[in-house]
Amino acid sequence: MLNLKKVLLGLTLITGACSSYAVEMGGTLPDVSIPTKGELLLNKSKVTYKNWSSSSIQRGSPALIFHMAARMSSDKIIAPLRERLEKEDFTPGSFQSISVVNIDDALWGTSGLVSSEMEKNKRAHPEAILVADDGGRGLKAWQLKKGDVAVMLLDAKGEIRYLKEGSLSSDDINTIIGLLNTEIARVASN
Repeated sequence: MLNLKKVLLGLTLITGACSSYAVEMGGTLPDVSIPTKGELLLNKSKVTYKNWSSSSIQRGSPALIFHMAARMSSDKIIAPLRERLEKEDFTPGSFQSISVVNIDDALWGTSGLVSSEMEKNKRAHPEAILVADDGGRGLKAWQLKKGDVAVMLLDAKGEIRYLKEGSLSSDDINTIIGLLNTEIARVASN
């Protein structure tokens, strides 16, 4: 009986270790490449796509990354943070804003609507990096929860300074804004 308990405990520890996230505080973002769809580019009013890789995230400035399912609930979760970011009136180019939208997780029959909405958002915010992930590659590489939202803040070296999955409280938003301001100031002082 004692040996069976040891075996079960060992299996629990092994499976628990296997279910850890690929992204964690202080670590770096595992590379993901999105060869189809990918980053939306704006040329006058025309939107085109090019393949995108997380290795294209520039070092030297902080990056605020949103990974979200292509659902209305995702937009509702991040709306308060986006409104706060707009109110803060950050200097253009002081940080990178990257939204990776998992269109593989869109409700059946809505992927065309999602793509249209992304193109509209790109026209409204040409400086933002919008990425259409049609294969759920980011979700898999970063081991995130399907159907949810993740917010990550990378410092200028590419290290993860903040990570949150799910809904954002006002404290979460204050923390993100505070950390973003700290990282921007750190870059400005160098």
